Amino acid sequence: MRRRLKIAAVLVVVVLALTGFSSSTGGKSGKSRGSSGGSGGGGGCSNSKKSNGSYSGSHSNSDYDSDDDYGSSGSSYDDPTPTATAGAEARIVTCVSRAKGKRKAVTYATVQVSAAPGLTDTYEVDVTFEDASGSVVDFGDTQVELDGRETTTVRVPMDSPKQVSRVRKCEATVQS
Repeated sequence: MRRRLKIAAVLVVVVLALTGFSSSTGGKSGKSRGSSGGSGGGGGCSNSKKSNGSYSGSHSNSDYDSDDDYGSSGSSYDDPTPTATAGAEARIVTCVSRAKGKRKAVTYATVQVSAAPGLTDTYEVDVTFEDASGSVVDFGDTQVELDGRETTTVRVPMDSPKQVSRVRKCEATVQS
């Protein structure tokens, strides 16, 4: 039952991320970064996303994902307006890796977690392990207690480590 809830939660997050959901007002709907002139950032690719005050980061396994896409999607969007109450942040440091030669497989993702300003809180760090097409292969989660603005690195193991050879990308989210 818990696994189904995790899958449902991840699917909701993915759908909201793909549709450009944002809690901002004024007609801007949290589209991806990019610029087609004037001032602004570079291409439309980014390895991090903000949504509703919580941060999620992703990491592609460059050992296996040689078809990275770079450049602009052809559309121009403004950066989302930062909110005054930013949430905790999670960033993938390293993704899993399959066994190679004498080296054993690494079946956990390393995630850097930064606490939101305020008091000590317990945060749940969720990692989605995806294949080359972006389909979910597995999940993993762990909890960490942090003081306000504290940053630490945690290991998040796969629920099904036998699936490690299918994983090409890791994405992390954190919530209190």
